Amino acid sequence: MDPSVVIETMPAPPFAQTICAVIVTYHPDPDLFSRVERIAKQVAQTVIVDNESSPPSVQGIRKIAETLGVHLILNSRNEGVGRALNQGAEWAAAQGYGWILTLDQDTVVAADMADSLIEVLHSCSFAERVAVVGSNYRNKVNGRVVEDFIEPSGSRGREVTTVITSGSLVSLEVFRTIGGFRDEFFIDCVDHEYCLRARSHGFRVMVTRRLLMEHSIGRTTEHRLPWKKTVTSNHPPSRQYFMMRNTVILAREYIRKEPRWILRELWCRAKATLAVGLFEKERLSKISHIARGLRDGIRGRVGA
Repeated sequence: MDPSVVIETMPAPPFAQTICAVIVTYHPDPDLFSRVERIAKQVAQTVIVDNESSPPSVQGIRKIAETLGVHLILNSRNEGVGRALNQGAEWAAAQGYGWILTLDQDTVVAADMADSLIEVLHSCSFAERVAVVGSNYRNKVNGRVVEDFIEPSGSRGREVTTVITSGSLVSLEVFRTIGGFRDEFFIDCVDHEYCLRARSHGFRVMVTRRLLMEHSIGRTTEHRLPWKKTVTSNHPPSRQYFMMRNTVILAREYIRKEPRWILRELWCRAKATLAVGLFEKERLSKISHIARGLRDGIRGRVGA
């Protein structure tokens, strides 16, 4: 399918009873129950897709499923975020749900997240073209708000290029039209690639004005440069590989369609690499993985 072709599919407006939450887990902490319970109260159904967590973790997840009526999909190996999201989306679609609310296992959501996401859609003049509505959030570590709004106070959301996976309301009708999340990306940039692909098909991406969750990217720490403060995510070497490789692949594929977004992401990745070399532990291993990710991204090599 030519990605430049605008598809005439029109997603049905979401209501709480049409939404299934999809949570991907991987060795979750003991507080998972409270976080799942918080979102399960807001939507019609919740599904947990686990990527080969430890037996004690799986035992805890089973207890959550039994107590809260959550559907459970247990993978015998780590399939990655992209594949796990697709599994949850396909199950939800088979049950007749029109939308999924995708969440990371450690995200703490607002008590009215689902209703707030729905309000953005219902107040939007181009709601029939919206593929994803993301949640504005505050970083749990440094308190930074991700999307600072300058629109009038009455606006419920605004259009953006991409949003992160966690806290995103995704139309399953659009999902069927453009295809699912990109399995071979495994974890990083899965969300950005999906949004860019949706936009290339003529769909649009929104984010809420309201802060609807607390979320952190990696294990963020702050550091002092001579002229300003900077942060590092402290991701392990394997994640550094995927972040660099997948960003470069996106640059190869979308530089002509989304030049401003791509150039900004490449600049951010370059700054993040410098910060890794200056401040993070295991820096030699991480820089080596970043270099390999750069090489494979330039070559277009994908796969876990």
